[in-house]
Formats: sequence, structure tokens, C-alpha cells
Amino acid sequence: MNEEKIFQQIDFIRQRTLSEMEGLSEEQADEVKEGFNNTIRWNLGHIYTAQNVLISKFGGKNVEMPPRYLELFGPGSRPADWEEEVPTLSELKQLLEEQPTKLKEALTGQLDDKAKEPFKSLTTVGEILNFTMYHEGVHTGVIKSLKK
Repeated sequence: MNEEKIFQQIDFIRQRTLSEMEGLSEEQADEVKEGFNNTIRWNLGHIYTAQNVLISKFGGKNVEMPPRYLELFGPGSRPADWEEEVPTLSELKQLLEEQPTKLKEALTGQLDDKAKEPFKSLTTVGEILNFTMYHEGVHTGVIKSLKK
């Protein structure tokens, strides 16, 4: 597995995601549009959270994130259930900007390691990391739809 290319892809995809935040207001980030259960803010937080959770839980690699993020943005969560203050767009943007570098630092030389627990049919850390790029693309597509 060519690690450098994988980390370049993660950076490229993340830049596409971050570009969707340009000009976005806090109010726009929280609009629930007809036909959608979640908001742009939720999708951004979910991208960040899911990538960390998949690498930590299944990959077995230590990746830190704010503790409340799993409750706010984890699978099955939704803005309608939020009872506490949520991260600002600025906070989400900073975490999303830093995440690729943190993943590279945490995972370099370990992408071929066997996962702690398979995720679906994915059995190495690198395979799980590759899946997170697909996952991010799906949610970036939802963000684009919500912006229309």
C-alpha cells in the first residue's frame, strides 16, 4: 500500500470538504431541509467523528477527539436530539483541517497492520482508512445537496 498516495488523497478529499464551508453561516449550517434528517453542521461533525471512530474502534489505533462528538455526531445521532451546545463552524473547520495531519502522524508505517476488529470485510488499518475517504465523499455530497 503506497502510504504517501493515500495520505495525499485524504488531503485532497478534505480540501474538497472544507471548500463547502466557504461562506457558510451558522444559521445555514443548522437548517434541516425537507427530505433530510440532518444538517450541514451534523454532516461535517460526522465526517470528523466517523473517521476517528473507525480508526480507533476497528483499526485499534489511538486517535483522540472531543468526548462529546460521538454523542453529537456518531452513527444514529441527529440534530433534533441535541440538548447541549454544539461546536461552532470555526471549531469544526479547525478539527477537520488538522485531522489529516494527525492521522498521518498516528498511522504512518501502520496501514498494513491487521485491524483490531474487521469493519465489514475490511481487515487492515489501511483498508479502513480508505473506506473513510468514500464515507467522507458521501457526506460531502449530502452537504452539497443541502446547500442547494
